[in-house]
Amino acid sequence: MANARRARGKDGDNGINPWLGYTDVLSSMLLIVLLAMGLVTLAKALNEKPPLISLTETGSFRFDTGSYGLSQDFLDALEDKYANEIKPTLEVYDVDVIEVIGHTDGQPNPRRASNLDRQLHTVAPQGEFTGFQSGSNADLGLLRAMVVAAYLQDRLAKDELAVRIRPYSASSLLDPQGNFNPAPTVSDPSRRRIDLRFTRSH
Repeated sequence: MANARRARGKDGDNGINPWLGYTDVLSSMLLIVLLAMGLVTLAKALNEKPPLISLTETGSFRFDTGSYGLSQDFLDALEDKYANEIKPTLEVYDVDVIEVIGHTDGQPNPRRASNLDRQLHTVAPQGEFTGFQSGSNADLGLLRAMVVAAYLQDRLAKDELAVRIRPYSASSLLDPQGNFNPAPTVSDPSRRRIDLRFTRSH
């Protein structure tokens, strides 16, 4: 009865108030527009190439010469980078693979034999990264990528994010612009870095 009264006009007729129909139409249009904007944003994020994130020695991402150990300064800076760049990139671009690439400069390693071929397949799967001896820049780049990858894997597990980590070594072959440009045999901090590339497996 109350609904019937509200629908009556000024003269007590039973005509339908046209404004109710207009508001319904406008609400529906607004909902459609918002949905379309959301789909466009999602499609754009899925199609755009995720940014490359570099951990360079110009910041706090420094390794001791010939070393692959992570200092506390490195860990603190990596935690900050994870919270402010790495995790948001995973969420925005819907990626599920991080490629961790270790780069070095061209300084030759001291003459020593590498033990990676003998120990890497047994020690690394257990999450232990001690006792390795790099015999080249390729070895060193891989070890540095692996320790960063191990940190990221633990951090992602805590956040329950199903992301795979793939460590690689680029040795001293790629310059900071990503071009094939083997480094000379001198110290060059600009080339010593860890690159994080984000990809999708689907």
